Amino acid sequence: MVPRIVISAFKGMSGKTLISLAVMRGLRRRGLRVAPFKIGPDYIDPSYHRWASQVPSRNLDVVLMGEEGVLRRFLRYSAGADVAVVEGVLGLYDSVDGVSELGSTAQVAKLLKAPVVLVLNADRINRTLRAVVRGLKAFDPAVKIPGVIFTNVTPRQAEKLVKALPEEGVEVLGVVPKSRAVAEAFSYRHLGLVPMAERSDAPTLEEVLDNYVEPYIDLERLVEIAKSAEELGAADLPNDPPPRLGCRVGVVMDGAFNFYYPELLEEAEALGEVVYTSAVRDSAVPDVDVLIIGGGFPELLAERLERNKAFRKSLLSYIERGGRLYAECGGLMYLTSSIVIDRSEYEMVGAIDGVTYMLEKPVGKGYVWGEVVGETPIAPPGTRLKGHEFHYSKIALREKVRLAIRLERGVGVVGGWDGVVKGNMHAQYMHIHPQTYSVIRQLCRST
Repeated sequence: MVPRIVISAFKGMSGKTLISLAVMRGLRRRGLRVAPFKIGPDYIDPSYHRWASQVPSRNLDVVLMGEEGVLRRFLRYSAGADVAVVEGVLGLYDSVDGVSELGSTAQVAKLLKAPVVLVLNADRINRTLRAVVRGLKAFDPAVKIPGVIFTNVTPRQAEKLVKALPEEGVEVLGVVPKSRAVAEAFSYRHLGLVPMAERSDAPTLEEVLDNYVEPYIDLERLVEIAKSAEELGAADLPNDPPPRLGCRVGVVMDGAFNFYYPELLEEAEALGEVVYTSAVRDSAVPDVDVLIIGGGFPELLAERLERNKAFRKSLLSYIERGGRLYAECGGLMYLTSSIVIDRSEYEMVGAIDGVTYMLEKPVGKGYVWGEVVGETPIAPPGTRLKGHEFHYSKIALREKVRLAIRLERGVGVVGGWDGVVKGNMHAQYMHIHPQTYSVIRQLCRST
């Protein structure tokens, strides 16, 4: 059974991703095959995992996939690895409803029978961290917490922390000093870190991890702890690929649109052929049977998207002549008439007559689910869909549109409804993981 470790924290923005990356990269540089995972729905952190480990990172989401689904995915994608590194979500016990453990890092750690290493931000705190660790350990004794790694540590704090914490029954596996270089290289934007697809400073990130983070972590001891994980039961892992449908799938992939789960791209390749295109650089939609526009940050490249009139015109023509198209979040925003950012308006595709307004606070955030109640090319009526949304935008529609999904939880496009349908075009705020429902297979079957 593959050795495994879960990296968690007392709360979000404590340095989980930073430490996870340093561990993944450090172990890979030592010749180990690392299987990276991220708990919960996320595109950004896994993009860094892939960079650090050179292996696609897989999401483990109990809410969307169920406990059995998470266990099966872990066994499938950790097979053959020397060690699995699982980055948690938010704080260790934070959950969907704040009452039960559903969707928490702790729930997944127990499911995987994996030890947890806590990342503790030591900025302006010392002895109080003993109380934090004691509370986290006592809250659920079934969660095994053998070690901690400190971040943002000043020299004066380091000695105190190293002396105090072992009294709480944990090992200190790392003391990462406070560093301006680390803070600048891994600064946050409104949805988290800047996606790797937007970055051109990989050598700088490598230098920061290699010089300011990894040397301060005891990787050898961490691997020993990972090896202490209990055995997991076997699971039925069907390996039969989906039948090839000869489907030519276009995927818009660039700095504006890059939120894709690896399983979606892998499934598209298994079904037929994948053709990548860019709404920023290319002049026309390629000859495809199905076109996918994922999420991302079109607001950050709004000027370049507006400037590329040829692609916008080609995309609108594709939709109007009945081309099958599926868009999520950023892709939905791109299909509206325009995007307004700080009183500046940028023209978009215009397939949906409405204006997208960027706001300072999130409009939709968290898990969503509902039922397909109208005709749409992505699913038959009665289909239940689960996903997540996280957007700072709101669409002011100027036409009456057909909305196919009635949400039980979530915001959607308007009034708890999601899924704008026009002909063979379906666009929504909801992100759907292929593990829960295969949109792309449904579109390919109906071509």
